[in-house]
Amino acid sequence: MHRTKSLLPVLFLFSLMSLGCSQPDTQYTLSPTATPTTLTAIGAELDAHFHAQHVPRSAGASADDWERIVVPRIASMGLQSLRVMVLPTWYEPVNDNDDPDLLAPDAFTFDSEEMQGVYRVLDTAEQLGIAVTIVPWGAYRDTFLAPGTSGWVVAPTDLPEYAENLTALMHHLVDVKGYGCIAELTPMNEPDGHRMEPADYVVLCCLLRDRLQREGLLGRFRLDLIDSTDQGGSYGYLQTASEGLKDIADVINSHTYIFGYDTPTSRIVEWERENSRLAAAIGVRHRVGEFGSNLCVGASRQQDIDWYSRGVLIVRNALALLAGGASGVSYWQLFDQYYARTDSYAQMQQLGMWRSVRDDYASEEYYADLVADYQPRPQYYAYSLLTRFIRPGADIYALDVDTATVARYPLNCALAAHNVDGTWVYVLANMDEEATLDVAFHNPLAPTSSRYERYLYADDHLPTDDSQLPPDARHLRTTALSGALRTTVPPNSVVLLRTATH
Repeated sequence: MHRTKSLLPVLFLFSLMSLGCSQPDTQYTLSPTATPTTLTAIGAELDAHFHAQHVPRSAGASADDWERIVVPRIASMGLQSLRVMVLPTWYEPVNDNDDPDLLAPDAFTFDSEEMQGVYRVLDTAEQLGIAVTIVPWGAYRDTFLAPGTSGWVVAPTDLPEYAENLTALMHHLVDVKGYGCIAELTPMNEPDGHRMEPADYVVLCCLLRDRLQREGLLGRFRLDLIDSTDQGGSYGYLQTASEGLKDIADVINSHTYIFGYDTPTSRIVEWERENSRLAAAIGVRHRVGEFGSNLCVGASRQQDIDWYSRGVLIVRNALALLAGGASGVSYWQLFDQYYARTDSYAQMQQLGMWRSVRDDYASEEYYADLVADYQPRPQYYAYSLLTRFIRPGADIYALDVDTATVARYPLNCALAAHNVDGTWVYVLANMDEEATLDVAFHNPLAPTSSRYERYLYADDHLPTDDSQLPPDARHLRTTALSGALRTTVPPNSVVLLRTATH
């Protein structure tokens, strides 16, 4: 039955008698025969514009803020992966020569201001043990890689030169600079969005693979390919392109911004299951390279960016994608910043877990309500629960739940994870705005006498600074009677339970 709605983080230790007399509203069960998937990483986009572009454009950001604010927060989140864009003209502003098979090293500008920003991101990743996916965004308009084109970034038309350019980049980052944090290369961002035909994309990947092999780079990082949009929920580009990438791709990924507050969780799971099935058909796994909400306003805003409830949505969406088989997810994007020092305020990317300095928002009606520079948004605390406690290498389990519960709470999602250190984690995102849930988790694979810490993301329970959410003061226990782990989940909240480590 429903208890009186409350957002207080109170723990209930149930007696055997009371357990025998009541049934929880929702029961999630891990089947003893369930096949888990393995998590690679839960991460975020961090594009390398802070030093070269954002600080000169901002109303008060300082280069020192990187070490003072950005690095400690990445560490505090336990962020596991970073997706980092690069533009080919940052290091090859003009063609080195007319022969794509003969590289002229003196033509490359690896000491450019933009590349210095890339190194700062990679230095941080190296320091904190974070895996990086390098993503050359495509060709800059009307350059030697795509002459006669217009726009901002476009699909390359000179594919051999593009393959040479990317190979030169990876040689410099891996061999010359010696970055061990680089785990993957994605040769182009959203090729379908740039109207690159699947057949041309496959040709590009084949050229790149052959060039990397020739330079002794193949196999030293994974090729994370396709990187398509969600195409409104279809799979056409991914399916067509993947058919030509067998024995080339190490992993494939898609982006999605179609799932929102009214999207049933089952729809998200189904979408990812199909992506994962198509990946499995060529012997690899699928990952979600970008995700957010569906309330997009152009490329730089989402309507719900400051809503408390976005934190619940982002966690729910991530859980559903992982339950559908995704090997990992990467949120767009880590914090607000300008991508060019000449950008207008309307072009500033404002989709971050935290803001830029307060004065960058001086034109906004809410400016007077901002209390600090680099103020965290609520979703910072919610997403951090996932990055802190569900770690790379974890076995991810979708949980069984009865059809009546699914019908009653179609927007909710729960997940179990078994970390490599032996800890169990259960997460439930309750998007119902009225119901306080009495929940039981049943897991025959977990010890029946474990203690658990409880973490709560609730509107009146957030820190006033950038501190992470603390555990509740008391521990929960699985019950000897049923082996169930029980807790309450307030409306519009996230609860995470983790095996107590002390």
